[in-house]
Amino acid sequence: MHRFGIDLTACWRPRVGMVTHALALAQAMVDLVEPRGLVVFSSRERPAALSGEYEAILSPHRDELANKLLWLPSVEAEAGLDAILYPYWPPPPRRHRAAPPAAFFVHDLAFRLRPAEVPWQQRAYLGTVLPPALRTAKATLVPSQATRADLLGSYPYPGLPERTRVIPEGPTPLPGPAPLPAGLEPGFILAVGTMEARKNYPRLLAAHRALAGAPPLVIAGRLGWNGDRPPEGPGVRVLGHVDDATLAGLYEGAGLLAFPSLYEGFGLPLLDAMARGLPALVGDRGALPELGGEAVLAVDPESPEAITAGLRRLLLDAALRKRLAAAGRRRARSYSWRGAGEAVLKTMGEIADH
Repeated sequence: MHRFGIDLTACWRPRVGMVTHALALAQAMVDLVEPRGLVVFSSRERPAALSGEYEAILSPHRDELANKLLWLPSVEAEAGLDAILYPYWPPPPRRHRAAPPAAFFVHDLAFRLRPAEVPWQQRAYLGTVLPPALRTAKATLVPSQATRADLLGSYPYPGLPERTRVIPEGPTPLPGPAPLPAGLEPGFILAVGTMEARKNYPRLLAAHRALAGAPPLVIAGRLGWNGDRPPEGPGVRVLGHVDDATLAGLYEGAGLLAFPSLYEGFGLPLLDAMARGLPALVGDRGALPELGGEAVLAVDPESPEAITAGLRRLLLDAALRKRLAAAGRRRARSYSWRGAGEAVLKTMGEIADH
């Protein structure tokens, strides 16, 4: 029996984005392996969202650099692992000779392709640790074919195409829906995502303002890195970060999802919407057309007029909404965290035995 490790030291943060991915994938792996066949490296305490039998090794640090530069290089080499997965950030830039073979996820290439929309700290960190990881890791994992193409176009390293594998995500494991926030009636336009530049909220708000008599635009997401003020305007309600039950209630109560993002490496809010039969408008960039296929209405995200026209079409065409909802449910059934966990464990077994 193999003994695998997974790095969750970054997953003490609120469960959004890559934290959701890392925790949901780790849970699938715990469920699939033999009891205590997975070693989880986490920061200070076991992740509250992770259940089941696994071995935990706790870091005294919260800081990413302290964990990657000081703590993980020694403990990963001493844990008796056959392979280790880094699902959040790349492996430590300097690893011991005794370190197990590593696989890691690259979630998107925003820091290379859209640098103005990424904080300088993240650009500097990934610019430093990603190149050596791509050269030395036994497997590089990406969530979409679009991200694979972006990665290989940005880093044309020998042998990298053969070591890069696409492993899509699954829907967010949400609980039963909570009641809608006070004063909110079903049928609103929902936007989900961190309030940052590449989520394209200014153009979405401009498009919404141009729709006479449109339902309210409800935005669920935390403030982003650049400290911009939350979006505001007539008919706009900003909820900020919401808990999982409230998010489930918003998906259930919305009339459609507006997700005209400028760039996504996968697009988890879209998959969550499709899984619940919520028709969606998306940007025609990055991985969103790949994920949505025939189940979405894709528009030019840099054109407020195109976003307005798409929203108007969805709001007025009940038959289109019904068709997209049915297609979304069908399409979402092919994505699961169990499937992702099986693919990751297969990859880790291969690099362990190589």
